[in-house]
Amino acid sequence: MVLRGVWKSPGTVEWRIFGLGEWGIEGRFENCVEKECLLRRVRRIVKAPRRPPRRIYEVAESALGYLFGMIGDFGASSYKVAVGLNIGAADAYDRALANAVLGKLAPGHRAQPRSKFPELFLTAELTYDVYDCDGGCEGWWATVVAEYAVPGEWCAVKWERYMGPIDAVDRDAIRRAAYKALRHTYNNITAALL
Repeated sequence: MVLRGVWKSPGTVEWRIFGLGEWGIEGRFENCVEKECLLRRVRRIVKAPRRPPRRIYEVAESALGYLFGMIGDFGASSYKVAVGLNIGAADAYDRALANAVLGKLAPGHRAQPRSKFPELFLTAELTYDVYDCDGGCEGWWATVVAEYAVPGEWCAVKWERYMGPIDAVDRDAIRRAAYKALRHTYNNITAALL
């Protein structure tokens, strides 16, 4: 596993992890100045010590059920579902920053949460592909992506695997990948504010 980070400006780093086989992890932090900060935050994502609440997995299960149901109902060349969840992290992040400022300017005053667009996204896709190899190859590819985004932070965990014929699609592997991707993405540093 290799971590590569590029600072675009002081404090803004875009990073990517290489050498994870079927997995890919990348992101951007806009409040990380030093290499130690990047390492600490990326380690938290990779180690994934916090398990997301069960409700997040239940939403993922529902989306995957819809994806698998489409396979039997439609004769398409691509199937894709995406779901976004507002888990309250952006509100907690905004409150923590606002309360730090208000604590200096107006002791005792607290920031109020405001409604946000979803911060946690799950996308699952099955795509039929014909590609060049010895004798011609074709089959289905499965892709699962979990993304986490709040102002100043973004992380995406991606899994991709060749599945072969449509009747050989490994639904359990896709489900495990979705759960794992959500867990790693959920462990972005902002999740600690919840």
